[in-house]
Amino acid sequence: MTDDGNTVLLTILNKSYRVNCPPEERSALLESARYLDERMYRIQRRGPSLDREHIAVMVALNIANELLKKPSGDGSESPLDEARLVELENKLDRVLADETPQD
Repeated sequence: MTDDGNTVLLTILNKSYRVNCPPEERSALLESARYLDERMYRIQRRGPSLDREHIAVMVALNIANELLKKPSGDGSESPLDEARLVELENKLDRVLADETPQD
């Protein structure tokens, strides 16, 4: 995983993606990509015939479930409030719009 300016090259499940990312978020993005790659490989090992999209959806559901079950510590029922969810969704939309698969 390397970068060129604000573009970071991520490899997830043996497929490369170029993603635009502000320099201050680069480290978190790389860590997130490594985590996602690891989780996707775990699902792939259990179901080698699953396609990449199915694996990605399974991992997304598992991570969302873990986040929603995690206690927030402030008495609220979820660690992610609506504003944070909207912010994360907007970031994801920007990343997906900027991504260019590199085989």
